[in-house]
Amino acid sequence: MSSVLFIYPPISFSEKSALSAYSPPLGALYLATILKNDGHEVHVIDVEAERLSLKQVIERVKSIDPEVVGLTCLTYTLDPCKTIIKEVRGVTDAYIVVGGPHIAVAPRESLEKLGADAYVVGEAESIMEKIVKEKPRGVINPKEIQNVNTIPFPDRSLIKHVKYGVFYGMNIRENMTGILTTRGCRYGCTYCNRPKKLGFRIRSPKNILQELKEIDRMGMESVWLADDNFTNNPKNVIKLARLMKREKLKFDFFGQARVDTPSEALYKSMKDMGVTALSYGVESLKPEVIRWYNKTRYPEKWPAYVKKTLNLCDKYGIIFLGSLIFGAPMETKEDMEYTIEFLEKNGADLINGNVLLYIVGSAIWYSARKAGKIKADQFIVPAPEAGLTPYSYEELKELCIRCTDFCKREGWKRVFRKLLKNRKLGIIYWGARELIGHYSHMRKVRRELYGYGYGKECVAG
Repeated sequence: MSSVLFIYPPISFSEKSALSAYSPPLGALYLATILKNDGHEVHVIDVEAERLSLKQVIERVKSIDPEVVGLTCLTYTLDPCKTIIKEVRGVTDAYIVVGGPHIAVAPRESLEKLGADAYVVGEAESIMEKIVKEKPRGVINPKEIQNVNTIPFPDRSLIKHVKYGVFYGMNIRENMTGILTTRGCRYGCTYCNRPKKLGFRIRSPKNILQELKEIDRMGMESVWLADDNFTNNPKNVIKLARLMKREKLKFDFFGQARVDTPSEALYKSMKDMGVTALSYGVESLKPEVIRWYNKTRYPEKWPAYVKKTLNLCDKYGIIFLGSLIFGAPMETKEDMEYTIEFLEKNGADLINGNVLLYIVGSAIWYSARKAGKIKADQFIVPAPEAGLTPYSYEELKELCIRCTDFCKREGWKRVFRKLLKNRKLGIIYWGARELIGHYSHMRKVRRELYGYGYGKECVAG
């Protein structure tokens, strides 16, 4: 049997992210669990969550002395991933394999620059044991697992030394973990760089319930719904809520959802199961922009979807975080300001503004690349930098700051009222305790908030 180490790289070694430890890296945990069940010695390092320096990571590598090192590579973590691989090469002769979203969408000729032995394009659960045993070289294309109910639950004991539930440097929840109820996404937003070839697959409510029971036995109180979109299948959510009610299970759930699935039955079910807050990709209220983003088949109905979802969140006490993107080619400043004002006036609790990024793997990146606006090695490009919006980066950033100012001025009061209404006293207690105990830290966080989000200043090449 082999000693295998999984490393989840940070966004940066020099600057710590505001959202660094809210949930464990489920992808790495799924693979580590499969290998552990097969008898291998397995370790997981979550660099961002553990707040490790590069030197500390390498010291851990030397201490473990693994035969195989696996890394998860996001486009945002590409440079730290390269650095870790280079440093690991200097202290061990371990076989290095890299997977993750970036590997699935990056140009094949760019992969060699990472310096690993192998690159997995897609989900590796079906082939991980073979990779560790045979150590193949080059690009590996595993078969997609169709029945996701057969995948073992991630072994959370592998990261029991890491404290999750940390938002903006504050421990808002004492016991928090994550869960995936689906794989993939049935939509095809043009700005998204998630691999589109991966099919959308759903876990059965009974299978999800069994994992939630396991989470409950571990004493976890809060769960991050790691799905790209938790409401991908409303009927499944409603069935899960019924099963949880029967078993008297309830958690504080946080996650992401869409505005175009607004129904009383869905939102009542989500309240019953404990959904506390959801982030919605509103992006814009201009139908032409929504059509360009390919958000829905009915872009003209998008403003009505947003309004109804806001009303349902208000009725059932679910915190609504509206995420906006600024910088579509046909979008005017007046359009962007109108979207912000609409959310402010219609009950959004929090608003997150972001500068549009052209990210490798997304439809708009390929389109801009074809038009000669982006170079092949530019993997993350803000719209103003490529001349793909009439507005400067500073002008769009001002709109992002306006969103942040709303959160500081009014948003947190709205959040508090909803938490109080739903008797989420645990969250209020932990949030207040951390806020009082870390007031000086919060001053730094307020500055960091201005740069946080989908449009955070970050260019990787």
